Amino acid sequence: MDFLLEATFSLANGKQYWIPPNSTEGSEVQWLETCSITAEQIDTKKAELEAEYDANLLLKPLKLLREERDKKLKEEVDSKTCEAYNNGTQLSTEWKNYRQALLDMTLQTPTLDENGNLKAGLELDEIYWPTKPE
Repeated sequence: MDFLLEATFSLANGKQYWIPPNSTEGSEVQWLETCSITAEQIDTKKAELEAEYDANLLLKPLKLLREERDKKLKEEVDSKTCEAYNNGTQLSTEWKNYRQALLDMTLQTPTLDENGNLKAGLELDEIYWPTKPE
């Protein structure tokens, strides 16, 4: 994503500008008409967009994890809970522990490598899922 372009576009309010190829700083934006937007404003907006992008990149795996966890809770645990309730019994300790382990899945957090990229380990098929009781 070209954050400089996105930042400039969001601030331009229809004003015409040109950004030289490979530019990375707001000071390199050339306005083709009178404009009061400063290079500092562009750089600030660019930094905000980069931070938002990074945050979303980190949150996506957690969102997928929560969705899969919620599906397992609904399909596996809720049915056992309803069955126990209808039989006038308590949910077994094994099922209670399984339910808690699923709830605790979101405590796993993504980690970054030395370059700031997501490390493997929060892909749904690569994380530890608790074992469902029999």
